[in-house]
Amino acid sequence: RLPRERERERERRRARMVMTGKVVARRWKATRGASKRGGVANAATECKYSRRSNKDCKATRKKVKGLQANSVSRPRQRRESGFGDSVKASASADFGPSGSEENGETLHTLPKFVAYIRAVLFIAWTSLLSLPLICVMIAVSPFVYLFDRKRRRLNHLVNQVWAWLSILPFFRVKISGRENLPPSTTGAVYVANHQSIMDIFVLFLLGKPFKFVSKIEVFYVPIIGLAMYLTGHVALKRMDGRSQAQTFKQCINLLKEGVSILVFPEGTRSRDGKIKAFKSGAFKMARRGEAPVVPISLDGTSKVMPHGSGFLRFYPGVVNITIHEATQLTTDVDEWMQGTKEQISSAM
Repeated sequence: RLPRERERERERRRARMVMTGKVVARRWKATRGASKRGGVANAATECKYSRRSNKDCKATRKKVKGLQANSVSRPRQRRESGFGDSVKASASADFGPSGSEENGETLHTLPKFVAYIRAVLFIAWTSLLSLPLICVMIAVSPFVYLFDRKRRRLNHLVNQVWAWLSILPFFRVKISGRENLPPSTTGAVYVANHQSIMDIFVLFLLGKPFKFVSKIEVFYVPIIGLAMYLTGHVALKRMDGRSQAQTFKQCINLLKEGVSILVFPEGTRSRDGKIKAFKSGAFKMARRGEAPVVPISLDGTSKVMPHGSGFLRFYPGVVNITIHEATQLTTDVDEWMQGTKEQISSAM
């Protein structure tokens, strides 16, 4: 009886090992995705624990040895290739041609480190220009305050020269539709889409004096805040309801006195260049101040200086400014707002 029991135990073990080999082979085949290797491993397990001819077992063992030799050498190749790919990826990310892809099109072909250098040069250049120009603004401010307290056209002209000289070495600006701008003595609400920090710079090139609403923190920036204060731009505390109401009343009074206001109705810069939903504050302001709304399309500033990209990057390019016909007062603010947004989107 003992030999029979031992034989049965051996058969059970063989069956378990065969089943275990099949399960292991299936899992290995699923994870590695190599049907050939999985089949050979399964055959080798069956050859080892089942009764097969010696010729078949020898052929199977040779295949297993060859696969083992390849599996020993391949991880090294994978590690080396992975390291090389990671180095290449990091190199291309830091110093290679950069550019976010939208709809399959690459926006920028300039290397990132060159864009970083251009940004540093732009900041240094505009800071250098600000020193003599701020002195000019301080010198003429008493005369401006006496004779042109509301519009402050001379200070606005200094800002226009500052903006033009700042962007001249870095990118070009094309303006179309100047004939749609109202006279300087007529108050209007300029409504434009907001893409980048460069929006303010390029809008100074319109040649018409205006005031824009900015958060009060910008007025604390050296030189820039002083220039904004001397030009008469409007400060706003974002989280203060009383400040918002005062700013709204101040803008309405300026419109009634013939001073134009620049507003970005989106409220913030767009990260992807697409126009966001408009807020109705600018249109309510125009209705209360009985002033027309002038839609302005800005196209290209997000490509020149992208928003939300970490450290500032500055790319060459062309910025197109399209000035549309003024839209007159309507009773339905939502309809007026939607029509203005469609006008701005038509030139994007």
